[in-house]
Amino acid sequence: MLGEKVIIDTNIWASHALNYPEVVEYINELISNNTEFLMPTVVQMELLSHWEVETNPQVKAVKNHYIYDMTDKIVDVTSEIAQLAAQIRRKAKIESNKKIKGPDAMIAASAFIHNAKLISNNNKDFAWITFNFSYQGQPLSYVNPIKDTIAYASFIKSFQLPNLPDADNLQENEKES
Repeated sequence: MLGEKVIIDTNIWASHALNYPEVVEYINELISNNTEFLMPTVVQMELLSHWEVETNPQVKAVKNHYIYDMTDKIVDVTSEIAQLAAQIRRKAKIESNKKIKGPDAMIAASAFIHNAKLISNNNKDFAWITFNFSYQGQPLSYVNPIKDTIAYASFIKSFQLPNLPDADNLQENEKES
């Protein structure tokens, strides 16, 4: 039987793929506690949107592993989630002149609707929602497993992202194929 439900945000899956120790340890703890992993379709879209999914079979395999192997249930964006996400965005704008992106609002709304803990490294938006918004009288259950933000920033800087091929070269390569 599965325990508590969690939604893992895209940035945490990315940190896990890079083997960031705090994130790997946290996700391993969730697994050992028999936690149920839910994935909103918006997170699925974000994972599969990375350009290397198209060019690197290993990256594609890792993203698919998170989606199809580690996730217990993929949750669709329903009308109820969309309406709650819109309400979150309106309240943020009206009360704090804060702009919360649509995908982040939908992820938070999914956590509310499915009574799941949200695991993310987006304190800017999700901490605001936690302290300023409630659904059915409950605040957002939000955890950031990355405690040392300076060490994390240094860790991320150590990774050099390859340059994207320019569009002209892609078109020429496609013509030659």
